[in-house]
Amino acid sequence: MIALKEFGHNIWLAEVESDSLDVRGALIVGDKRAVIWDTLSHPNDMRPFLPLIQNKELIIVYSHADWDHIWGTAGLPYEHRLVIGHSTSLMRFETDVPETLHKRKIAEPTQWDEVKLVKPNLTFQSELSMDLGSITLSLHMLAGHSPDCIVAFIPEHGILLAGDTVETPFPAIYEDSPLDVWIAELDRWAHDPRLQTVIPAHGTIGGYEVIQSNANYLQDVRDGREIHIPDGLSDFYVETHKRNIKYGRCNP
Repeated sequence: MIALKEFGHNIWLAEVESDSLDVRGALIVGDKRAVIWDTLSHPNDMRPFLPLIQNKELIIVYSHADWDHIWGTAGLPYEHRLVIGHSTSLMRFETDVPETLHKRKIAEPTQWDEVKLVKPNLTFQSELSMDLGSITLSLHMLAGHSPDCIVAFIPEHGILLAGDTVETPFPAIYEDSPLDVWIAELDRWAHDPRLQTVIPAHGTIGGYEVIQSNANYLQDVRDGREIHIPDGLSDFYVETHKRNIKYGRCNP
C-alpha cells in the first residue's frame, strides 16, 4: 500500500508500506521544475505523483541504485527527462541492478513485468545544485550504505533527504561500506546549522539527532564496542545488526 502526504509547501512524501518493505520517496515542486527523489520499488508507486507534476519540467533523482529506490521510474513520463545519480550508480546498472531484477522475476513471476530499468543520463561526483524556481535542491555525495549514496538538501526549508545514509533504528552496513568517510560526513551534516529536518528513506523523520544516532552507532560498530539494540526489532533488523557487526569491524 502506498500513502501520499503533503509534508510542506510543495513537498510531498510517498511511503510504500508492506510486511516486508517500508520505503519513502519525495516530490519537490518549484515554479519551473519538479523533482522526484527516488521512484520507489514499482511503477505503480509513482501514480499518485502524476497529477502533482502538472506541466512542470520533470527531473528524476536516485539516492542510490538499490532496487527499492529505482524500479518505479517506468511509471513516470521519463523519456527525454533528466535522470540524475552519482557516477557510481550508473556503473551499477551494468552489474547488480539487472541481476537483482532478473532474480526477482524468477522468484515472483509477473510481479515485476512493468519494471523497466532506466539509467541515470546525468551523473556527478561530489555536488550538484538545481534551481527549481523558488526552491533549490542541492545534491551531495555521501558514500556509506553503498558507494553511490547521495543526499539532497533543500536550504529554503532546512530539509535533508537522506536516502539510506541514515535509518532508524540503525543503518545497514555492507562489505564495501566506507565507514570512516560515512561517519565523518554524517558528523558534518549533524553540525550544519541550516539543518532542521531529516527525512530518511526508511524509518523515523526527525532532526539532527537522527543523524547523530546513526553516526554513533557506526562508530561503535567500527570500534568494536558492545551495542545494546532495542527490544522488539523485526527479524530484518536483527539480521541487519548481525551483518553490520560482521562487516563493520573489518571495514575502514
